[in-house]
Amino acid sequence: MPKNKISAFIITYNEEKNLPKTLEKLTWCDEIIIVDSFSTDRTVAIANEFGAKVITKKFEGFGKQKQTALEACQYQWKLSLDADEVLDDQLITSIKQVLLNNTDCKAYYIKRRQVFMGKIFKYGDESARKILRLVSDRASFTQDIVHEVLKSEGKTEILDGYLLHDSYASYEAYMNTVNKYTSLNAQKALKKGKNYSLLQVVVKPKIQFLKKYLLNLNFLNGIEGYYWSKLSSYYVFIKCLKVREINKLKP
Repeated sequence: MPKNKISAFIITYNEEKNLPKTLEKLTWCDEIIIVDSFSTDRTVAIANEFGAKVITKKFEGFGKQKQTALEACQYQWKLSLDADEVLDDQLITSIKQVLLNNTDCKAYYIKRRQVFMGKIFKYGDESARKILRLVSDRASFTQDIVHEVLKSEGKTEILDGYLLHDSYASYEAYMNTVNKYTSLNAQKALKKGKNYSLLQVVVKPKIQFLKKYLLNLNFLNGIEGYYWSKLSSYYVFIKCLKVREINKLKP
C-alpha cells in the first residue's frame, strides 16, 4: 500500500546547536521546510546538508513565520516542529502508521516531554502537554507574535510516543531564551494594555515557583526539577519588569 506523503517544517534563527539532532530524526520525511530569519551561524548550512528546502524571511512574529512555513509545504500531511524538539522512535512509528492508513482524522496531538540539563522530565506541566502538531487540510496558525497556536478543523486524535523538548543544555541557553521570550511577551502584553503593579512584581514570581515545584510535581523530577521551578519564577519576574519598563517609557 503506497503511503501518503509528509512535509516537516521548522522555523530557525541561529540553531546550529539544536538543529542536527532534530533533523536526524526527520530523514524519513518526504520533505523538510526550513524558514530561517537570517541566521549568522551554520544553521542554513546544516539544513542544506540534510536536504531541506530553506526559505529566508525576516522575523515578524512566531505566528506569521510558522504560517509561511506551513504554506510552503507541498504534501498532504504537515508536521510542525521547533528546532529544539526531537521525535522519539515510538512517535516516528506512530506517524508512519498514519501515513500508511486512510484515516478520517484531520490532525493529531503529540505528547511532549521537557528535557532540562540532559534529564527527561516525567513530571511537571511541561511534560503533560498534548500539542497539535500533525495536520492535513484546513490548518493554520494564529498570528500571535509569541505563543502562537496551530488550529485545524475536523476529527483529531492523540499519537503514541513523545516529542522531546530539548532546549536547555546549559544555564546560558536558558538565560538567552529568557531574554528573548520575555521581550516578546512584554510586547504582547503592551498590545493588550496590560501592566503589573509593584505588588505583582513581588508576589507573582513566588506563586510561580510554588505552582511549578509543588502543584505541577516538579519536586519529583529531582534537583533539576527544583532548578527548573526557580528559573521559571525568575522568568516571570523579568517579564513583569519588562512590561513595567515599557509602560513607563510610553509617551
